[in-house]
Amino acid sequence: MRADIRDPESVAVLRPLEVASYLRASGWAQAEAQEGRYAIWTLGDDYEAFLPLRHDVRDYALRMGDLLGLLSKVEDRSQLAILSDLLVTGADVIRVRIADDDLADGSMPIEEHTRTVQKTRDLFMAAACSTIERKAVWHKRKPDQAVNYLRNVRVGQTERGSYVMTVISKVPPMLQSTNDRLFQEPGEPEQPYERKVTTNLALSLAAAERAAEIAAATGSLDSFDQAVRDGVSANLCEALVGLATDSDTNRAVDFSFSWSRNRPAANQTISRIVIAHDRVPYLQEAARQLRERAPINDFEIEGPVVKLERADGAPTGFVTVYGLVDDSAKRVRVELSEDEYNVAIAAHRNGVDVQCKGQLVREGRGYVLRQPMGFAQAADVE
Repeated sequence: MRADIRDPESVAVLRPLEVASYLRASGWAQAEAQEGRYAIWTLGDDYEAFLPLRHDVRDYALRMGDLLGLLSKVEDRSQLAILSDLLVTGADVIRVRIADDDLADGSMPIEEHTRTVQKTRDLFMAAACSTIERKAVWHKRKPDQAVNYLRNVRVGQTERGSYVMTVISKVPPMLQSTNDRLFQEPGEPEQPYERKVTTNLALSLAAAERAAEIAAATGSLDSFDQAVRDGVSANLCEALVGLATDSDTNRAVDFSFSWSRNRPAANQTISRIVIAHDRVPYLQEAARQLRERAPINDFEIEGPVVKLERADGAPTGFVTVYGLVDDSAKRVRVELSEDEYNVAIAAHRNGVDVQCKGQLVREGRGYVLRQPMGFAQAADVE
């Protein structure tokens, strides 16, 4: 037996135009409308629905409740399930399920919840960045478009079934004019950035899962190198590892995608990806190697000079600067001109930090800053 939703506040939050989009996407057609007041929608010759178009009418909640009951009958689904869909008609909904028997009651220790939220955010940020450009690693500075996108992503109520986090990514509705249909080029229409991100997330998760399977069979990182073009990055792999690992065991992570009814997805769009726990070690190692090998452009190092090297008569010299790389203190070797080398000598003698910018590259077990620019004592840099 399905329960009826009788609480007026539960249905009063429904937005008329989003309900209209849901009806249209479900095969209903608007048969009659009184502008700004109501619309009559029909499904064939069998069903007729009354949709109020103003929130301030006295019986708004009652009318929406009647419509919800009718949709439950037509679709043979619970009113609760339909209400949940109506509330996110204009969004792609991604459910992140952490499969673990210890989470079967739908609860999670608060520290783990904090980490899960952060890693889910990192996952969406990785997808938002790789939608703009395919890179093996995204360092601290992220594109403004990706940062702004994350500000509009919302987290819904958690659901039962181990632990399920619901992520809501709003998508602009699809609108076409008659002229668009007549003159548009063959193929799929250009998608808004928000839809590109969620589609890219689905594709990159599938690519990471395949890359881990191939890496297990070959013992090679090549599959992850190739998957970078599909949106896989060290950031995405690290986020997956964080979601799938706790202090005791590795967990499976199940992603399901429900695409906005306002902008229907292509038939071949992925709807579910499962990252099994045996993929986690390969994702973790791939993340480490991708991050270590990727150069960082415009990297700025600041710290003390801990080593000076210069052969007699050589026009250049090498210095080692002790500074932060990915939030860890590392030794970075820099080749300098004669004048810059003299600056380094003075800084070393006086115990003053130096500052320099260039391309940071991992070489063997250490780091090298190539194409250094603006080498100076930190106190001299404004």
